[in-house]
Amino acid sequence: MFLKKCCFFLPLNVGCMIIGGILTGFHVGELITHNGDSVFIRMTSTKWWAPVILCPILVFGTLSSILLIYAASKRKRGYVLLWLITYVFILGLYIILAIVQLAKSKPVPVILTVQVIIIVGLIYSLLIVYGYYKYLSSVESDDSI
Repeated sequence: MFLKKCCFFLPLNVGCMIIGGILTGFHVGELITHNGDSVFIRMTSTKWWAPVILCPILVFGTLSSILLIYAASKRKRGYVLLWLITYVFILGLYIILAIVQLAKSKPVPVILTVQVIIIVGLIYSLLIVYGYYKYLSSVESDDSI
């Protein structure tokens, strides 16, 4: 098995529910509170492409995180896979946006720190949810025998 516990003491399903709750809160907060700035895109009102990138990230991130909470509580492997696929794309976009922002505008160290914390947190979240997905795969294959 890839990972057996979240944070060394929580069961994987509880860890997935916590991850889903935190990321739902993050995306909803980002949707509500950004007024021209986002964590990964500064001065969004002056960039025509910013809503094209931000809206799908925030909407799909919110919906898939809510589905992750449901999937972890009901042991639905397909919804866990949907979350994994969605967040691999979101992580890739966040990494690209952070690199572009670092190269173009030299962000404030606090913003850069927040971006790195979010990216590292997403990588850890992907590992935990992938471990839960593998666990559900092994449980389903054991049940079918």
